Amino acid sequence: MKEILLGPEESFTKLPAEVVFDKNLYWLIQAEDQLTYRLVSSRCPHAGAIVEAEKGEFVCSMHGWTFDLHSGACLNVPTKSLTAYDVVVKEGQLIAHV
Repeated sequence: MKEILLGPEESFTKLPAEVVFDKNLYWLIQAEDQLTYRLVSSRCPHAGAIVEAEKGEFVCSMHGWTFDLHSGACLNVPTKSLTAYDVVVKEGQLIAHV
């Protein structure tokens, strides 16, 4: 498991927030409890198309699958979800474990 420093927690004022590392796009999200962060892939698990944040959910433009903004769970196919990684707050910094 690799630790990725995302930056100061205070710099992420609007979520979901786009995060890029290793030339890949991810989304930083926060659980509905406002206490837990997750880093989710921007790639749809169906065919790998990019998902975008639109109208309170993530949407795959290729086939219309939608995903919850707070968990990455697929709203159309309950057995699918965006790939997710844990994020911890350490001394005010957000660190993803990928």
